[in-house]
Amino acid sequence: MKSALIFLNGYYDTRHLDFYRQEIVTAQENHFPLICADGGIRIFDDLNQDGDMTLVPDVLIGDMDSIPHRGSKPLPQAKQVVQEWIGQTGKDYTDGQLAVDYAIEEYGCRYITIYGGLPRPEAYETDQFLGNLKLMRFGHYRVPTDEPYKAEMRDPKQTIHYVLSAIRLTRKNSGLQRVSLIAETANVVVEKSENLRWDLAALHIHPDLTNALRNEFVEGAEWAALQLVEASDAVYVIHNW
Repeated sequence: MKSALIFLNGYYDTRHLDFYRQEIVTAQENHFPLICADGGIRIFDDLNQDGDMTLVPDVLIGDMDSIPHRGSKPLPQAKQVVQEWIGQTGKDYTDGQLAVDYAIEEYGCRYITIYGGLPRPEAYETDQFLGNLKLMRFGHYRVPTDEPYKAEMRDPKQTIHYVLSAIRLTRKNSGLQRVSLIAETANVVVEKSENLRWDLAALHIHPDLTNALRNEFVEGAEWAALQLVEASDAVYVIHNW
């Protein structure tokens, strides 16, 4: 499944620049497109200022109202800059939606990985985070129903998965591994789970309840997994460590 990496104009934990650098380098080795949504390009500038190698995204897309500057000059551009609304008018699509749509339509990607989706702690950007979370669902909406689809929102200490049927989570370190499930619809039911402290088999993940938050890997387990029932809707699975 071809993947695209999308960099949003959100929070990047610059204490862990090596994480972002490795993600980008691995994507380049696999010929996965790197797409920046407007101000998301600043993570490339941070990385280029910090290291010896120059990293350049493939596409910069959006209305460019959040492009940061150093002095009077904008940060380095991408290989391709897309400022047209690609069939949309005004602000019908956010920059993030444009980036996801571009990855799906222009590159044929069916695996969307998002970075910079968390809110900046000092800016109280809860609305931005909730909108960014829905970008994973938006990508699913844009893909034909008979085609596979996968989406994640990755950060140095957490990954949020948009799960359509099943997922296997891998332990990231020797510490506590938390797993939370959040539903947007009332039709989310787990068929079975493995290596979680509280078994989720047959659990209905209701959108108005919080009974599926803060589960944990079984102590010593190197992985945990869950499977949704066949007719279940998608669920967000948050794995942090």
